[in-house]
Amino acid sequence: MKALVAIRKDKTFDTFFNQENIKFAESLGEIVWLDTAVATQDELKEKIKDCDTYVTCWGSPALTPEILECAPKLKLLTHLGSTVAPVVCDEVYERGIKVISGFDYFSKSTAEGAVAYMLAAMRNIPFYNDRLKEKRIWRETDDYTDSVIYKKVGLVGYGGVGKYVAKMLSTFDVDMKVSARRELPEQDKQLYGFTQCSMEEIFSTCDIISIHLAYNNSTHHMINDELLSKIKPGALLVNTARGAVIDEAAMIKHLKAGDFNAALDVYEQEPINMDNPMLSLPNVLMLPHQAGVTVNLRAVLTHDLMQESVDFIDSGILVKNEIMASKAVNMSKF
Repeated sequence: MKALVAIRKDKTFDTFFNQENIKFAESLGEIVWLDTAVATQDELKEKIKDCDTYVTCWGSPALTPEILECAPKLKLLTHLGSTVAPVVCDEVYERGIKVISGFDYFSKSTAEGAVAYMLAAMRNIPFYNDRLKEKRIWRETDDYTDSVIYKKVGLVGYGGVGKYVAKMLSTFDVDMKVSARRELPEQDKQLYGFTQCSMEEIFSTCDIISIHLAYNNSTHHMINDELLSKIKPGALLVNTARGAVIDEAAMIKHLKAGDFNAALDVYEQEPINMDNPMLSLPNVLMLPHQAGVTVNLRAVLTHDLMQESVDFIDSGILVKNEIMASKAVNMSKF
């Protein structure tokens, strides 16, 4: 295997390619390192021409038709992020180049984040932590906490993340409902204990609503004022997908009115403006886009995908984390 690793060399790079992974990668074949922070397009074209594998991450140069013309030997794109939409084009698939990514690792980790936010919000963990540490107030007789257990939980979307969330929540004895554009496998419904229904039913009946939609033209503001108006008083809306799948202005209107609660990891504008009104609302738990793959898992997925790459290139072993063209086209654009 001869691989071009085209990733900006900064602190983020170190979390994927720590010293152990650098040594491991170099033991697999010839590795060409390209710091995209300082490299030119001409350097990229020159270095990729003899490579059979192109390794990318966030912000790496896309495999455009122009780049592909300079890469006649390329057989594999290994993307260490989740969505491959920013780094592929139709010509990649037309040429028969295989595409793999860390999608499954990101999905499982994001699902864990979504469930963690549900638990934190329902039990009001941030509030009680701050009150105890800052105000030195112990538990009071009228304190109130809630539970995920036995709740009606709705999942909007059943891709990689949604499926893992369903699996994790199946241990909480919840009444789970899932909305998806396709008919979901009966095996999954039985295994995880959910029923499939419309988004309208989820928004009007569930105590917890968790969003797991990819962001593209068809899902922009899919969660609109009409749907948000159906949410039960006191219910919890969780978003670990992409901010723009929700009409944020409409959501803020309802949150200001105290119509429901929210646990948010993503926003229409990131980083958010520090005058965003949600920052002052007591019914909103806000995280700075941290539900994705945790830092410790970045090194794990890098090791695994580099091994998968060399197995495919040198031994013809079928890839496990392949992203087909039909899946790539529906992935989030960022």
